[in-house]
Amino acid sequence: MGLRPLDLAAWIEPDATDAARLMLKAELLREQRALVLGAEPDTLDACRELYALLADHLPRHHPLDYHREQGQLRVLATGRTYPNSPPADSDPETLLACISLWIQEDLCLLSPVAPVRLTAGSVCFPSRWNLPEKLGLDSGAIHQPVPGFKAALAGPTRNFLERITVEKPVWRLNWTIHDSDQLFAPHPIPGRQDLTEASVLDATFLRVERQTLRRLPATGAVVFTIRTYLHSMKDVAADAMRREVLRQTLRTLPEEVVAYKGMATLIRPLRTALGARGE
Repeated sequence: MGLRPLDLAAWIEPDATDAARLMLKAELLREQRALVLGAEPDTLDACRELYALLADHLPRHHPLDYHREQGQLRVLATGRTYPNSPPADSDPETLLACISLWIQEDLCLLSPVAPVRLTAGSVCFPSRWNLPEKLGLDSGAIHQPVPGFKAALAGPTRNFLERITVEKPVWRLNWTIHDSDQLFAPHPIPGRQDLTEASVLDATFLRVERQTLRRLPATGAVVFTIRTYLHSMKDVAADAMRREVLRQTLRTLPEEVVAYKGMATLIRPLRTALGARGE
C-alpha cells in the first residue's frame, strides 16, 4: 500500500497553479456536475465537519494562501470568500462543491463503519474513472479492475480503512502516464496511435497523485484526498536519475498493469525513447 505517516500541517498542498486549477474546478462543477460531484443523504454531518475543519486548517497552516477575515475564509488564489462555518441549510453536495473551490485536492468521504464505502465526493481531476461509477462501493469493488488487488491488497486495504485512527493519518503516492495533459479524465480511452520514439516524450505526461487518508474525530468518517501533479515526460527524461528510474520501471512493468493504466499504445515508443528495448 506504500503508506507513510502524514504530518497534518502538510495535509493540503497549495501552490502557484491554484488559481488556474480552481477556475477549472468551478467550470467542471457547473458543466459536468453529475460526473464530478455526489453524496449520499446521510453524509451531511461528515460534510459539515469537513467544511469546518478545512476552514480552520487552511489559514492556520497556509497564511500566504488563505486569510480569515471577519467570519469569512478568503481564498487568495481566486479572491473569493466563504463563511467560516457551514451554512445551516446546506445539503452535502453543496458543502462539498463549496470546499472543492478552496483547494486543488479532490475529496472523497468514506463511511465510518464497516463495510467502508465511498459515500460522497468531489472529484474533478479523475484518472480514467468517475465518481458515479464508484459511489456506494466498498474498497474491494472500487479496486476490482486493479491487477493483483484482490489477491494481494484487498484484505489489507479493507482492514486498514476499518482501523485507521484519528491520531494516525497517512499519505501515499500513485502514478500513471497519460498521452494528454487534461486533468479531467473521467473515462478510459483507446490511446493515441500516432506516437513514435521521436514524438512520445513531447506528447506524454507523468501523472502523480498524492493521496491522504485521515479519520474525522466527530463523525468518524474517513477523508481521502487526491492531489494531482502533471509533469511533461520530456522534462522528466531530462533528469538522468529520473530517466533511469522510469526506464527501469517501464522495462519490468507487467502487461496487465500497462493495460490497466491505459498505457498500451505509448509503452513501446516510450521505452525506446528512454533507452530501453521495445520488447
